Amino acid sequence: MLSTTAFGHGKDADNAKLGENHALKLLGKHVFFDKSLSRSGEMGCVSCHEPFAGGTNGDSEINARQVAVTSANGVDLGRRKPQTNTYASFIGPFVECDRGGPSPITDTEKGITGKRYCGGNFWDGRALGRMKTEDESLLNLILGATEHIGEEIFYNIEQRKANRYQQYISSISDQAINPIPNDAEQDMSRYDVCQTVANSSYAFLYKKAWGVRVNCSADIATGNDTFVDITFKRLMFSVGAYQHSKDKNSFSSKRDLALRAELACVDKTLRRHRDPAVCRMVRKLKKTNPDKEYGKFPLVLFTDEENLGHDLFYNVQFAGIQRTRTDLPATQCAFCHSDDPGLDDGTELQQIYSDRAYHNIGTPPNPEIPALAGQDVGVAKITRSLDGPTHFDGFFRAVTLRNTAKGASDEFTKGYTHNGFFKSLKSLVHFYVTRSTLGDSCNTRLANGNLLDDAGLPLPLDTPLTEAVALKYNCWPAPEFPVFASPTNLVGGLGTPEQPVTEEHEDALVAYLQTLSDTHDAKPPVLLQFGVRNPLASVLGGDDLDSMICDEGATRGDCVGLEEAMQLLGEDWLSADQ
Repeated sequence: MLSTTAFGHGKDADNAKLGENHALKLLGKHVFFDKSLSRSGEMGCVSCHEPFAGGTNGDSEINARQVAVTSANGVDLGRRKPQTNTYASFIGPFVECDRGGPSPITDTEKGITGKRYCGGNFWDGRALGRMKTEDESLLNLILGATEHIGEEIFYNIEQRKANRYQQYISSISDQAINPIPNDAEQDMSRYDVCQTVANSSYAFLYKKAWGVRVNCSADIATGNDTFVDITFKRLMFSVGAYQHSKDKNSFSSKRDLALRAELACVDKTLRRHRDPAVCRMVRKLKKTNPDKEYGKFPLVLFTDEENLGHDLFYNVQFAGIQRTRTDLPATQCAFCHSDDPGLDDGTELQQIYSDRAYHNIGTPPNPEIPALAGQDVGVAKITRSLDGPTHFDGFFRAVTLRNTAKGASDEFTKGYTHNGFFKSLKSLVHFYVTRSTLGDSCNTRLANGNLLDDAGLPLPLDTPLTEAVALKYNCWPAPEFPVFASPTNLVGGLGTPEQPVTEEHEDALVAYLQTLSDTHDAKPPVLLQFGVRNPLASVLGGDDLDSMICDEGATRGDCVGLEEAMQLLGEDWLSADQ
């Protein structure tokens, strides 16, 4: 029988804080995995953000063709490839920044002016988060921005709890509020979500996290929000909190394990990662490479190809940054895919591989997205509301490269970039190297009758210019927004005649990116698994979990602590989460 140490009793205050945070995140995990929260009853947040696929779409056929996921109503479609939701909580609020150059910027030659921005979730940053403004209501007035989850969710909640949860008001919680009511995604009303959760096996987690029961009343609670609105926002806020957890951001890739294993040889705080064999390997390497340091590249658990890929990745020569290896060509990868370009060297324990800024790499339009009506201007939809006409057409936020290779194989296709035009990392890396160096674009060659079929006849002029066509004919379609595309010395014309980026270099870069895939996968909660008996009900001897799990400060002997209940649910990641 479980101990009856009550939640909040024993180590009291610290346990209470930890328990509430855990309840909030575990509630969010259940909402995230719950496929009943959709019109079809078969689509959840997880459907577009599968753990095995690195937090993005897990349907290989969709990735290979239409890219955008079909709605739970079976009719509507999205417009872009689902972004990974791993490490999305590391993306801050949408703010002006100087990544990629000074802000504001004026280009008199092109007749454009505007500011540079970083942060915000979604490809276009429309989930703004808490911006630097004293009036949160202003966030909901920016054209194109999503609804902002703010202080209203703390209505009728104890202040100490509100203070504790403040840290999760962020761009990822603003993102979480959107998919379920969206008719192009889960297509379920707030009221139906509220009722479904109220009648779910995990409803008790709402009470434990928020201190009140699920309330689906249409009466006004605060401001213009009904109780349904407040409940819905709290549920989505909990999804955002869950995405701050170790279950979603495990830092468990080969790269992470290799770094920590070396550092553990000299850092006692990492002793649980210590492997004497690794320490011996480093000492042996230092005999032939005196410059080798623990936790610095080359890593002894990496292959030669992976170490080469790392060195190429961080070999930047742009905007005043000098190459670290003059014997290798500059690939510029870390200029956009590093937390602090110019300073980072790839050994940072919590490196996210994104500058959080917006870039236009010259991605071609994807003709296979059926719902894409016209050009996708990206972040310009937001910046035009803030600054008026700007130069940001076709700019999208640089995503984390963590898990970008996860799940990809000969049997499983992933899509890359905002519109999924590219179907492999190899193809995408080749595009970065050669975007502007293969001669005429596929468009020009098609128009001139120079793309021939297997019979030697010109392809029809309405031939969709897909990645498959581009690779077959060794050309790239023209960028969707060529005027605003990154310069060729940053993207598309890498290397020099004397020092080209070779196929061997491209393969090494791909090998390095593959080391960034987490080994940990978030698993569906036990309470949502069909045919699995509720372990809490089995141990506690009933189904009224709300009364059997102790409230904070309880001392009676007929309840168990929330932390113990969570152990029964098998959520091991909670032990590493604060």
